[in-house]
Amino acid sequence: AFYGVGLNSRVKELNLEFKMTLKQKGGIGIRTLGKIFNRMDFNGNKKLDFEEFKEALAYYGIFPSVVDLQALMKYYDVDEDGNVSYEEFLRGLRDPLNEDRKALVEKAFAIMDKDGSGVIQVDDIKDIYDVSFNEDYQQGIKTKEEVLEDFLDGFDGLKGDNDGQVTHQEWMDYYSDLSMSVPSDEYFALMMKQVWGIEQE
Repeated sequence: AFYGVGLNSRVKELNLEFKMTLKQKGGIGIRTLGKIFNRMDFNGNKKLDFEEFKEALAYYGIFPSVVDLQALMKYYDVDEDGNVSYEEFLRGLRDPLNEDRKALVEKAFAIMDKDGSGVIQVDDIKDIYDVSFNEDYQQGIKTKEEVLEDFLDGFDGLKGDNDGQVTHQEWMDYYSDLSMSVPSDEYFALMMKQVWGIEQE
């Protein structure tokens, strides 16, 4: 269905309102969003249907008209199956990486993508990923293998397809999600330097 310009801007307004409300209620970091999604997913099928989506917005004090709600649902439901998956939920709330962060993320991908195919192997990540700066590792809470596993789950866990590979899009999506939890550009740059050994231009 075609939605007019007025409704499209209304969808953006509603989505911004939803994002701002989530930020005020505890942030929109990746872990927080996972908990929020699971709380909304009443039947536990890893998807939000129309009623669950409506209830989720109502829980945060947002009560759009039926037409606005349908348009917002359509905005989130990229594959048009009538539900909002976890990946679609994240995509709908995700802000694009700014130019500085994007350059660092692209550089890290290029280090891993040795053959220039646009796909990196999970095993290559294991060889380069530096866990020594991870707080859980430093405090002895997790082993190197467990920290690595947590990181790789971001690609081949809830969101990924368990194919042992990471595409350029999966890589960018992962860091766009992570970026939501890191307000400071300086800290983001430091994190990329520590993990991948890359410097900002």
